[in-house]
Amino acid sequence: MPLIERARTITMAVPHAVACGQTAAHIWGLQITATPDHEWPVEVIAPTHLAIPGCVTYLIPLPQEDITGHKGVRLTTMERTALDCARWLPRTEAVAILDRFARRGVDLEALWHRPLNSWRLRDTLSLADRGAASPRESWLRVILVDGGLPRPTTQIKVQLSEDRSAYLDLGWEEYKVAVEYDGREHHTSPADQQHDTDRREELRRRGWRVIAVRRDVIPAQIADLLHQVANTLIEQGWQPGPQGTTRILSRIRAARRKPRYR
Repeated sequence: MPLIERARTITMAVPHAVACGQTAAHIWGLQITATPDHEWPVEVIAPTHLAIPGCVTYLIPLPQEDITGHKGVRLTTMERTALDCARWLPRTEAVAILDRFARRGVDLEALWHRPLNSWRLRDTLSLADRGAASPRESWLRVILVDGGLPRPTTQIKVQLSEDRSAYLDLGWEEYKVAVEYDGREHHTSPADQQHDTDRREELRRRGWRVIAVRRDVIPAQIADLLHQVANTLIEQGWQPGPQGTTRILSRIRAARRKPRYR
């Protein structure tokens, strides 16, 4: 049975049960995983544990203002759903969902002032960026920042001619360095690949260094990616200083020992 139907059944049958977390995010229209939704557990906040197969219960306080209805399901508001996902999910996945909630209009700054905040949660909230166009782009941004590199800007506009512009996924305009995610869904046909090649050649002629990241880079080749991006930034004029260099090298060594990202 689809996730939304199971959530609807539970919240209609159990008083005070409220769909939350990834379940609520899915009902709000965020596709957060490639796994079929009928395999997901239903996450709910409830006063007592619900002994229902395929149901995960959180016994936590939930103010009435954080509860609403959508598609026949009693669930947490978009703001509370974003906050819970930021608290409960691994860092990269949490930032990816926050980015998508931000694109939907959720005021992430307001979440800073909510109860239940912690240093870790605020750090996760600070990484959110509505400019990310896909979850993998969000992951890339977190990996680069956690790797000790300066925070990149999203969706950088580069004027190619009077009537043509290119938008770069992530980058540092000051140093003319960009990092772009080449997803299978958009970059597999010969025409798409040729378009990317021509576009990046034109950017190169304008002084840009564009690093294309394939899907298989995460998590297997994160250390190599950090090494390549750091070297390119330095070649383009970035000066990390002794402490910055030490931090980057330690993050690269850590990534070689144990990749942290799925």
